[in-house]
Amino acid sequence: MIDKIFEIGLKNFLSFYPQEFVSLRDALNGKLSIKLSDGYSHTMKIEEIKKLSNIIPIYLWSLVKIPFVIVKTLDPGEYLVNGSEWEIKALSILLNKDVSKGLRTGDVEKIIKEYKSLIIITLSPISIAKEDEEDGYYY
Repeated sequence: MIDKIFEIGLKNFLSFYPQEFVSLRDALNGKLSIKLSDGYSHTMKIEEIKKLSNIIPIYLWSLVKIPFVIVKTLDPGEYLVNGSEWEIKALSILLNKDVSKGLRTGDVEKIIKEYKSLIIITLSPISIAKEDEEDGYYY
């Protein structure tokens, strides 16, 4: 019984996770909508994409995938970037600090304030997320 409850809860929890990502370059060229795991779509605001592109160097535009996925761990005030080295680099540039080891609440608040439509925050069911060494995504 508990397994069924967990499975239903986990499906609900993961329904807002992006099924696809787009490069910053593609977003600038008009690809503003992505599909979520539940079949719905999420539309990113062109103003926020343009603002981000003014900060991120042009050589990264094809490498950085958006929306950014930030994982809230069970540890108070701790978040992780779910993405490749390019998303970590982009957020490091954006915040003017190294975010490879994680983000704090103030960092996340700053990003949300400026780029609401480019951020998806999800929860980690474990206190230390496991990382797939190959591409940098947490599971």
